[in-house]
Parts: sequence; structure tokens; C-alpha cells
Amino acid sequence: MILYPAIDLKDGQAVRLYKGEMDQATVFNDSPADQALAFEQAGCSWIHLVDLNGAFAGTPVNDASVREILSSVSVPCQLGGGIRDMATIAAWIDLGLSRVILGTVA
Repeated sequence: MILYPAIDLKDGQAVRLYKGEMDQATVFNDSPADQALAFEQAGCSWIHLVDLNGAFAGTPVNDASVREILSSVSVPCQLGGGIRDMATIAAWIDLGLSRVILGTVA
């Protein structure tokens, strides 16, 4: 079994939304990279990332946090949120993402 721990990114923080409401977010970690590292150290073999701001904006927003996560862990990461074209997909893959998740555009 493969578990995919998720890190939802909002305004550069790891959060959880209450009922999907952006204005009702609980911050779980001010450093998403530290959270990703904790998942890796706990034995997780993948990390699922969601750019919540990007999903609402239609374009990536939390790219700095994603880059920091990618440089902090050695496990593969996948990302969804705000990915709407082939150029964005290619850019994320070039930066080291193993998978991109398409939602709205699909």
C-alpha cells in the first residue's frame, strides 16, 4: 500500500481548509518544507502537494514553497492546483516534480 500524505499550500504555509473555504484555513506548519521532511522521515515514499491559491487563481502561486520542498526531500512529489497548460506542466517536471495532477483543465 502506498500512502500519499498531502500538504495543502496556502500563502506559503501548510494548511487544511474547513469545508473547502479559503478564508477558513488552519495552519499546520509555517514551513511546508519541514512538513514534507517530517513525512519523508516518517517513512512516506511519496508526497502529494496542492497549491490551493493556484487552484483558485488558475495559475501557480506557491511555487517558492514547492521549490523548497523539492530541494528538501528525496522522495517523489506530485502537485495539483493551478496547472492549466503544457508549458506549466513542463516547467514543473523540469524542476523535479514526478507527477502533476490536472483537475479543472481536464
